[in-house]
Amino acid sequence: MTVAVSIIVPCYNVAPYLDACLDSLVNQTMPDIEIICVNDGSTDDTPALLSAWAGRDSRVRVIDRENGGQGAARNTGMDVAEGEYIGFADPDDYVEHSMYARLLEEARRHDTDITACGYTGFSDHDGELLEKWSRSPAAGVEENVKSSSFHLNALWMRTDVVVWNKLYRKDFLNRHHLRFETSFRAAEDDVFCLMLLPHATRVAVIPDRLYWYRRQREGSISSSWDERGAPFMIAVERLMHATEYWKKVGWLDSGLAQGWVSQALRVYLLGQDYPLPQLSEAEWALLRARCRKWFAMVGNMDAFRSLGKWDFAFCRLLAAPPEGAGWLSRALWKFLSRCRGRRGRYYEVCWRLSLPEGREKTAALEIAAGEEHEDLNDES
Repeated sequence: MTVAVSIIVPCYNVAPYLDACLDSLVNQTMPDIEIICVNDGSTDDTPALLSAWAGRDSRVRVIDRENGGQGAARNTGMDVAEGEYIGFADPDDYVEHSMYARLLEEARRHDTDITACGYTGFSDHDGELLEKWSRSPAAGVEENVKSSSFHLNALWMRTDVVVWNKLYRKDFLNRHHLRFETSFRAAEDDVFCLMLLPHATRVAVIPDRLYWYRRQREGSISSSWDERGAPFMIAVERLMHATEYWKKVGWLDSGLAQGWVSQALRVYLLGQDYPLPQLSEAEWALLRARCRKWFAMVGNMDAFRSLGKWDFAFCRLLAAPPEGAGWLSRALWKFLSRCRGRRGRYYEVCWRLSLPEGREKTAALEIAAGEEHEDLNDES
């Protein structure tokens, strides 16, 4: 049987959720699929459950590997996939039985490299639907994503920076050598999306919520971010990685650079979904240095004026954090951080980034000492 869609499921210690996920996949309305389950060194009952599913349905393939993280597990699945298209499903989620048939129909109709759908967030605690974590993107088809100027309703922004609500043409991924960055053990979806979207000649989006996204699962990365704040440091690292890639292939002047920095700001700093990240003074010093470096790479700040008042204000703040602010200024910013909404966020970031005189140098020395210690550990 020819395979139209390969669905890759990275599995690590997900025994309580695996049956629901695989049941939704084997019961897809289209039969010509393969389900590649990559056991990433699980230590619970995951391997036994996968073996049982493979015994019941020949379309389920199980690959065992040493633990290397979700990105590495997905890469393993991509390397052996036989389908014309590739999709990803997380093992603690599940999908509508019509999901891949719908996405495949849309992909073939418009000859797209990437096709995306909506999704529904639900609570692991009681199954409650979470509109905050759901999305019904407006439908549309877009060509030459690289050249599209950034705006809030740009089609390539409607798809969200997740991989599991999409279908990808396999030869598109292989032709451009697109794989997950294995050095990132969290938020690797962001980098994957940042690096593949500009290559796409055509992208399609449908509004139907066909994917069920589990939230509030104890021990998950998303739950820890809800509680402690999204790791803006991680977001900046990912953005730096992608920007180096854009620079290498000549995309830095596209609308993507401005679009994605705005997305990072909205999710990690401007948005109200997460508290601000809890960083030490040394980490804030490192963050301000990386932000300055990123904006120096991008260059002209005028390109960010179209992002709106507060987005542009944050861009200017991150590009040129206050230097050597006195105690009076810092006290004022700390007081203004109590304001509601974006104004309060702006002044809190301003206060956090304005290290006391002399402290930035000390923080830099602490960071350098820590990085040297890590290098020595790596060499041993």
